[in-house]
Amino acid sequence: MSHPLNLQRGFSLPEVLVAMVLMVMIVTALSGYQRVLMHSFALRHQYLQIWRQAWQQTALYPFSPADGWKANRMQTTQSGCVSISVTMVSPSGRQGQMTRLHCPNR
Repeated sequence: MSHPLNLQRGFSLPEVLVAMVLMVMIVTALSGYQRVLMHSFALRHQYLQIWRQAWQQTALYPFSPADGWKANRMQTTQSGCVSISVTMVSPSGRQGQMTRLHCPNR
């Protein structure tokens, strides 16, 4: 019941090698894309954390900063309005700055 070699079906060695090379190239490209994507998500998350911390610090009655965060807060009053500026430094060393103006309802 054996079949002659010329009647057997399947992929040739060069076809298999080309397919493997293409697969390796695609997997390598996708892993590089995933690494860049994760890095951009991490940067965006850090930006949102800095923004959230700065927003809390520029309130009239600020919250205490989270562990590892540093806040430099400056408050000035002019024409009945209160201007609060804050510089935040995250535990990883990223900095953010925000100024908010609070005016009483007239």
